[in-house]
Amino acid sequence: MSWGTDDTMSQTKHITHIDSLRGAAVLLMVMVHAAATWNPFQVTQMSLLAYIVSGLGGLAAPLFVTLFGWGIVRSQLTMKARIFQALFLFTAQILVNITSPHLFNPFTPGVLSLMGLLTLILPLFATRMKALNIQPLAITTTLIFTIQVLFPEIQGVGDWSDRVSDDSVYVIGSNLFFTGTYPLFPWIVFALLGATISLANSEPNQTLQQNRFTKSALIAGLVFCLATFVYSNIENALWAHPTEDAYLTFFPANPAFILAATTGVLLIWTFIQRYELPFLSSTGQISLTIYLVHFIPLSLMNDFETIHQWGLETSAVAVLLYTLAWIPVSALWLKQWPHVNFETILKRIRKSL
Repeated sequence: MSWGTDDTMSQTKHITHIDSLRGAAVLLMVMVHAAATWNPFQVTQMSLLAYIVSGLGGLAAPLFVTLFGWGIVRSQLTMKARIFQALFLFTAQILVNITSPHLFNPFTPGVLSLMGLLTLILPLFATRMKALNIQPLAITTTLIFTIQVLFPEIQGVGDWSDRVSDDSVYVIGSNLFFTGTYPLFPWIVFALLGATISLANSEPNQTLQQNRFTKSALIAGLVFCLATFVYSNIENALWAHPTEDAYLTFFPANPAFILAATTGVLLIWTFIQRYELPFLSSTGQISLTIYLVHFIPLSLMNDFETIHQWGLETSAVAVLLYTLAWIPVSALWLKQWPHVNFETILKRIRKSL
């Protein structure tokens, strides 16, 4: 997200809807991790509630990565600063893994390691293609979709244990680039979406241009989502699921999911840009801190649904309360300890380089 750069932070701190977007992204990440921790079922659920949680949770990482792409291409970081930031993100990923042994192995690549890679390659990639008057988003997405269709095995299988495995350097590298939870291929698509929005040079109060292309993309995306949802119900098949055989799959992220998630990201961006939702601003200002810290309580309470025999409704309420609790917590945090957060630490260390 845009906490990744000094310059971006200074450019965006007064753009309320960007802070709110960051807040929404990290809250969705909290929700999906809480839902994964307090899941009382070991079988696939096809209820409306399951679809809502899966749908919103499925937009967490796409929005997260899109915002990061938006911020990183606006930065003026030197290569030295980018290398430091990448190392910081890789280290943060390991810390997250260590505090969440119920979900990850110590060296499991994840969304933070993905951002570390993007820190190094995205600015050069986007700038170079823009200089050549090439549309990186369209070309890269088309290429990735083609490879996914022709060579589906490149993304591995949907088995969670394989995607979080860190048995060898080869496995870690494979999961970092192709077969992990958030590999560079195909998740770079969302970073390029953010870069494309950023390079459009919109006004600060309208970072996502509401032009004919954006509206057409939203309509086409919504039609696609509705059509696949209806057809899946006619066929009595799963529409969306993280790992099961479904039309939209998260692990691995298939073309249908990428199209649907892109639509969702544009919808959320449009909505929050229009209404700003300032109550999410404080959450967005320390989104990195919340992302790193929220795993600790989840790790300590990871077996509550078993101990207390929670049902679906109880688990859903627990997930909702845990997620929303970070809104007042972040406001209080910034009021009481405005400089005690990972954003400030990263900013001060980078300035000393």
